[in-house]
Amino acid sequence: MADSENQVEEKGSEGEDKEFTVEKPAGKGMDQVPDQDADLPESVGRETPAGLGEWEKTAESGKSQSSRSRKTGNSKESSHRGAKKGKTKELVNLLEKKNEALLELGKKLENSEQSIKNKEDKILRLAAEFENFKKRTRREWDLHRKRANAELLLDILGVLDDFDRAFEASTTTGDHFESGIRLIHSTLLDVLKRAELMEMEVLGKPFDPQFHEAVGETESNEVEAGCVAHVVQKGYLHHGQLLRPARVIVNKIKAEGES
Repeated sequence: MADSENQVEEKGSEGEDKEFTVEKPAGKGMDQVPDQDADLPESVGRETPAGLGEWEKTAESGKSQSSRSRKTGNSKESSHRGAKKGKTKELVNLLEKKNEALLELGKKLENSEQSIKNKEDKILRLAAEFENFKKRTRREWDLHRKRANAELLLDILGVLDDFDRAFEASTTTGDHFESGIRLIHSTLLDVLKRAELMEMEVLGKPFDPQFHEAVGETESNEVEAGCVAHVVQKGYLHHGQLLRPARVIVNKIKAEGES
């Protein structure tokens, strides 16, 4: 026992860096084994808890670091998820705004198309009205021109009547002067024909109050009853319209029982 104690003391005297061991004597019971902690130097008793404390501190530090890393990872993951949700929300809002803008543009386009259609219809109506106005103006102008020409032609018809009466009263034939007058009369008739003036053929035709003006009656076997027997004044048409009615004498219709 003394030897063992000497070994412990020698080991302890060599320095605190050495590992201390206690050998158990052979043949002794557990109750005879001395208290190891009582026989160990103070340095040994102080070293063992210090090392254990450092290990525990290291373990606790590792745990705290692991916990912090997990917390940091969780916080990063949550922040990443939050950022992702924020971006998704922004994209949804942007899409909603774009859809609203597209709907508004669609309404504006529809309104513009309707406005263009209305304006096209208005332009077409104006074009049709303007075309009708031109046709109506042309007809009115032609009518005014014809009326103006008709007034002039009526004055000329009096000259033609004088020519006709002169020719009926003439007793000479083959006279150069008369031939010249007849040539002038024929030239004037050609000019009037080019102006759409036409003489009506009424002799022997049934009396028509729309084109004829009866100035008397007569009895004649040369024409049928109710027909024109004699022309007092010639009638004329201008552009197919009555310019002057013919003044005529109508063959009298014989009543029944007359001889």
